[in-house]
Amino acid sequence: MAAAPIDAKALHFWDDAFQHPILVVRQLEKRLRADIEENREKLRALVGSSYRDLLGTAERIIEMDGQMQQVEATLGDIGLECNSRVLEKINRNMENMTKFKASQVAEEHGFASQLFVLQGCHTVIVRLLRRSGSSLLAAKVLVIARLLHKALANTPSHAPLVDGLRDKLAHVRTKLLKYIDMTFADPYVDKSVLIESMHAFCLATSSTPTDVLRHFHHVRSEAISGKLRESTDVQTAVLDTMKLFISTLQDTQSVFPKKLAIALETSKTQPLLQDPSILELAELQLDIHGRWVTEEIRQFTPRPRHDQLQKSEAEALLRSWASDAMGSFLSGLRYVLDSEINLMKLVEIRKELLELWLSSLQPSSTSEAADVLDDLRKVMMEKIAEALHGRANGLRFVSHAISSTISHWQPGIANSEISLWDPTTVTVNVGNELAQGIQSILARQHGRSKAVDEVLLAFDKWIQSIEEAQLIIKKMKETRWDEDPDDIALDILPEPPQSLLSTKDPRALEQTLEDAVGEAFQHLRRDLDAMDKALLDEQQSGEKAIFLLRALRELRRRVPRLGVILASKFSASLHATSVETSSRQLLAASVSDGLIPTLHASVRQYLERNHCPARALWEGTPALPVQPSPAAFKFLRELTKNMSNSGHDLWNTMTVNAVKVHLLSARTTGLLELINASDSESKPPPLNGHQQEEEPEQAGNEDEDSKPEEGEAQEMEKTKATPQSVPDSSTASQECSTQLLLDVLYLDNALAAQAKNSLQKDDQFDKVTAELTKRANIDKAARQRLEKSSADYWKKTYLLFALLA
Repeated sequence: MAAAPIDAKALHFWDDAFQHPILVVRQLEKRLRADIEENREKLRALVGSSYRDLLGTAERIIEMDGQMQQVEATLGDIGLECNSRVLEKINRNMENMTKFKASQVAEEHGFASQLFVLQGCHTVIVRLLRRSGSSLLAAKVLVIARLLHKALANTPSHAPLVDGLRDKLAHVRTKLLKYIDMTFADPYVDKSVLIESMHAFCLATSSTPTDVLRHFHHVRSEAISGKLRESTDVQTAVLDTMKLFISTLQDTQSVFPKKLAIALETSKTQPLLQDPSILELAELQLDIHGRWVTEEIRQFTPRPRHDQLQKSEAEALLRSWASDAMGSFLSGLRYVLDSEINLMKLVEIRKELLELWLSSLQPSSTSEAADVLDDLRKVMMEKIAEALHGRANGLRFVSHAISSTISHWQPGIANSEISLWDPTTVTVNVGNELAQGIQSILARQHGRSKAVDEVLLAFDKWIQSIEEAQLIIKKMKETRWDEDPDDIALDILPEPPQSLLSTKDPRALEQTLEDAVGEAFQHLRRDLDAMDKALLDEQQSGEKAIFLLRALRELRRRVPRLGVILASKFSASLHATSVETSSRQLLAASVSDGLIPTLHASVRQYLERNHCPARALWEGTPALPVQPSPAAFKFLRELTKNMSNSGHDLWNTMTVNAVKVHLLSARTTGLLELINASDSESKPPPLNGHQQEEEPEQAGNEDEDSKPEEGEAQEMEKTKATPQSVPDSSTASQECSTQLLLDVLYLDNALAAQAKNSLQKDDQFDKVTAELTKRANIDKAARQRLEKSSADYWKKTYLLFALLA
């Protein structure tokens, strides 16, 4: 194994090396000899290079010594040959030559450089306006351009290009002012941008802060008028215009006069051409052409009157503008809301508008803020009230539908009805069409024809609109306005917003709606009354009367949906309308007038008989009739049949009462005439043979409506076939009169049961009963028996005539 080499640096003495093996010592020797030889070569090279440098330095010193000697000799010769006067003359000539050359160069390069900068100014302004850049920078460039144009225009021989640039500058100045006006009209513009634009306006027009404030207010006024009259979205236009008005108040108070004065004062600190923003414009190349611009332009510094506007003057101008602008806003608000009929949208506009104004109030706000709130409330309440009147006036479509149906009456179509037992009603799908089937059954039960449905459709739409209005007013009551104890509005307004806007205003609108609906009901009453005369003069008056009665009945059924107050107004307005009364009378006439001649014919035959057919059925002592004749019974049966054919739904108490009143009047008048005629034509009783000969002739002369009843005819045939003794003439007349008196009393019970409150028994009825009592030759007790019998028989039979009961 080889021994490790010796580190010479680790040996302290030379003899320490011999403590190691011989091989190791020899390796150490070789390494030391090699290092010695290497160091010797390095030393030799270092000494050689230093020697060569020393030789070069010596040579340069020798050369410098020779040059210095030559310079000293030359200076000595110059000093001997020159004097001070010659040098001064040469110096003056050189300065004059330099100035002349500089003036020529300045004249040649100055015009070109200033023209180049002027053209660059136009380019810069166009670029800034196109890219919505800084208006203040554009105004500064415009000021520089005006100065350059003025300087170039004063030169003796200016190029035509200068005149062309003048027109271009005028054009870009107009565009710059429009750009500034657009910034003024923006309600969302940042304060710093707004102040910058005002500063730019001052520089571009050389205006004072007062002029700037007036122009700012003018632009905002034009914007307020324009937004309201040109926008298609009413709600957005109104709110944006209100924001513009509020921002104008806030911006004026914030900017004028302090912040604008500070901004204007900064422009006095340095010349325009030394402004860093101007120097950075590449289009001008002021680093090249700036030194050729005249000193006057280079040192120009704007001097706007920053302290000209005082705070009191600014506040006075603001109050004057606010008054005019609010008047313009209110007139514009009325204009744009004239075409708005959506009640919900009007209420939303009112809410957002008032919220916007209340949120803008500041501790410095005066009582004028409360006046503005009152003006806004007044305009919005007027428009909402107009919308409510418009909805209430929609009731005219109901009267129009009624009048149109009557004036264009189509028999068999307008009053067409479907039977309750029609197959389409019986085969209703209970699973899918139950609700529809129930409505169909109710409609047919109530006799709703196509014409009635059209009226109800218009009325239902109107009721729905009124219900929507009531719901909207209710939501207005439920609206919560900010009532924070720290709310500024509580200190400025005379009443809390909650009380003012959610209590008083909705209450006023409720009253307005009630009044408007009441007026609409009155108009409906007048329209219906106007139909009265036309209804009486036209044909098919009975069918039209049925239509009117059903339509008015259905209207009354639906009115309670509007609430107690409006329903009471409807009842008060349409209580006992003349057209309704006439309709009942026409209906009564249509179901009864055809029966009156038949009844009178039967009475006439009774008065002309020589015997009483039902004499065998009389009871008591003395014998008196206890049931009416077949003619009276058939009369009531035909009457109820006609009433039923007209429609069961028509016969309420008032309509039945109208029928009874009509029949009572017609009955008593006709009976009295027949009795009087019978008295004047009374003759001696004929013999049996004569009677058999006269009866056929008498029957042939009577009208078809006056033919005797079927039962009476059979009785007469039996009388002819079986000869029997003829009673005494006076006795037969008495018996017939007694039977007729019972018929009259029975009909009186049937027809006058509910008509007594509306029809006083006149003298004609008393005359009829008195005359019949006299002809019957009965006493007071017999008369009372007849009255009791007629009443008892009516109680037994009234259910047969249920519509009259």
